[in-house]
Amino acid sequence: MKIAVIAGEKSGDNYGAALIDSIRRIKPDVSVIGTGGEGIRKRADLFIDCPYGKMGFSGVLSRLHLFYRAFKEVKETIERENPSFVVFIDNPGLNLKLADALGKKHTCFYYIPPKVWAHNYKRIRIIKSSIRAVITIFPFERTLYQKEGIPAFWFGHPVTDLIKSGEVPEGGDIPVIGLLPGSREEEVRYLLPVFIRILRYASEKRKIAALLSASDKEIRRIEEDILKKEGEEITLFEGSPEKVIKGSSLLLAASGTVNLEVALYGKPLLVFYKTTYLNYILARLVVKLDMISPVNLIIGKKVVPEYIQQFPYRKIVKEIDDILDKGLLYQREMEAFAHLKEVMGSGSVSEKVAGFLIKEGWRLQEC
Repeated sequence: MKIAVIAGEKSGDNYGAALIDSIRRIKPDVSVIGTGGEGIRKRADLFIDCPYGKMGFSGVLSRLHLFYRAFKEVKETIERENPSFVVFIDNPGLNLKLADALGKKHTCFYYIPPKVWAHNYKRIRIIKSSIRAVITIFPFERTLYQKEGIPAFWFGHPVTDLIKSGEVPEGGDIPVIGLLPGSREEEVRYLLPVFIRILRYASEKRKIAALLSASDKEIRRIEEDILKKEGEEITLFEGSPEKVIKGSSLLLAASGTVNLEVALYGKPLLVFYKTTYLNYILARLVVKLDMISPVNLIIGKKVVPEYIQQFPYRKIVKEIDDILDKGLLYQREMEAFAHLKEVMGSGSVSEKVAGFLIKEGWRLQEC
């Protein structure tokens, strides 16, 4: 059996790599065509380089020619290799165009489909005409797609597979603030200086330590340059954010899937988002949500404070103090995170998705 796994963001690469591993545990001889980051690259028999991890409208526009080249190469490769099925993972900017071009002749599934409930609902037309089934990560999405006549399945959120069992340490006498400024260059360049400024304000009232996460070697290099420019020394961990999350009393995090990891480890957090003014204005025009963190979206209310574009440092430090002193904000977050664990699924999500895809792939081949 030959399959294609098409991703284009850090989280999509993580989930794609986990999915390939799970598929190979079921069918060890499967051949994989892949796009994404290092996780999928290491596992693919045939890997196609694509623009990876760009942020916002301007980030995409600046590399539009590379997206077009990637679209052409992926399309031609899938047409030539004719895999049993194609799995698109998130990254709707490229993946929806590929689905539209390939879906009529190839069996296509969409794992982590576009958030049409947040903006641009019209995209559901392409999904309906080109995708055999969607595998959602939020339970409410399944109902939305099913109402549109699109086969939809939910096995839980794959982030639960990243959470390792065992005790999470409480920390020592000195509180530790963990910094998760994102996995994309633009996020890190905008947010890490903000996080450093917050640390300086917070350290005026109490002694604190800090840990910093870097998703890969390139992000580590950028973070080290920023630390040098700011005249700061912070212990830095490259790779999975697990060590930073577990070793922290509180996390300052870029908006994204990592918010769920923090919450599932039972650690309090504040969420941040910053981009160019142009990207922000354009996003405000198309996005219909008043919350951005997936933690708040799943819970259905703004429990975790979110700071978008503007950062009132004194207010942020008050919330840090509340959390470190286990005040009302801390208590609200802990109650919400306990509920979150109940609705996120029971784990082994990648294995369940892999089993579903293999079963459906064989069934469709026999039809």
